[in-house]
Amino acid sequence: MPVLYYKPEGIDISSMATNYTYTDAMAQHFVQCQLCPQNSQFYCKPCEVRLCEGCVGIHLQKKSPEAHQFIHYHKLWKNRKLMSEPEVVSIVTCPYTNMLDIARWGGSKFYVCSTLSRHIHKFDFRKSEGVDNSLAPGWPRRLATFGEDIIFTERNENDVKILTKNGEFKTLFSTADWSARGIGCTASGHIMLGLQKLKTGKVAIFDKAGKVLKEIVHDKQGKALYSNPYYVIENKNGDFCATDIVLSAVVVVDSDGGFKFTYTGNPSVDGRFDPHGIAADSLSNLVIADWITRQLHLIDENGHFLRYFDFFPNKFMSESPTGLCIDSQDLLFVCGYDSDKVKVMKYLH
Repeated sequence: MPVLYYKPEGIDISSMATNYTYTDAMAQHFVQCQLCPQNSQFYCKPCEVRLCEGCVGIHLQKKSPEAHQFIHYHKLWKNRKLMSEPEVVSIVTCPYTNMLDIARWGGSKFYVCSTLSRHIHKFDFRKSEGVDNSLAPGWPRRLATFGEDIIFTERNENDVKILTKNGEFKTLFSTADWSARGIGCTASGHIMLGLQKLKTGKVAIFDKAGKVLKEIVHDKQGKALYSNPYYVIENKNGDFCATDIVLSAVVVVDSDGGFKFTYTGNPSVDGRFDPHGIAADSLSNLVIADWITRQLHLIDENGHFLRYFDFFPNKFMSESPTGLCIDSQDLLFVCGYDSDKVKVMKYLH
């Protein structure tokens, strides 16, 4: 039976499929199509169904074409607004402190890693319990969701490894004499790395086989953009965002590597700024973990400060946030160095 494409008013489905290959980059993981394992690109509003490009035609056959209304999946959340105060949705106790990074996975699962263990642990935040753990070859340092798998970098190792959904560890590729720091996944399904060698840093995009697709080192004036890009992500606009612990700054460039802005904290309040984890929501706002103040900075897509979230309001306790991620529902996941707790927060409605 031939696949028929219906064109709702103002939307060309075939054009949508050609011009957009959207994955949930702002959540740092893929959002799965509800008909197959591929990533969602479109959303049928009357049916409330997420769809990849290939399944749009299949879905259209279930009812008359006029009964469907499609939008790009990433536009689903465009009307979200900041809540007056964030809400803690869940607190999960982990088997260790000194956590470095966190990655959201399918369903209600997430992964964490710590300096105290070679294990990558998987948890269910809805049940507040551990699900599984896998012993890595080395000491995992940064995590990112890569389809149904987890990609990660390790301490003192110059390569990228993967933990498959079947629990197997593999080395994807080497970064030669560059130390692999931050890691993320782009909307196009490529791997984003923060790399450092001596006092030089760069952000690079690789395919799964290790081929370099893009390198970002300098601005148009030839000035170095990075020194030690510690955590890296791509936001929903396709911008590459990195926290640099040597520069004490967040550096954001566009998809072509053109410099957009640097954020060095809120000067009216902050004496120091020590950015670690970074995550982007559906509005392309950035949440940044500040080790020094133990707060989370929220800035907009142009680098303007919006507000703080207190990760641990008790000034007499030390709980510095490290890794962050935001899922497809705009839930914020926060792990810390001095605590065994992962907090799940809601700040958009």
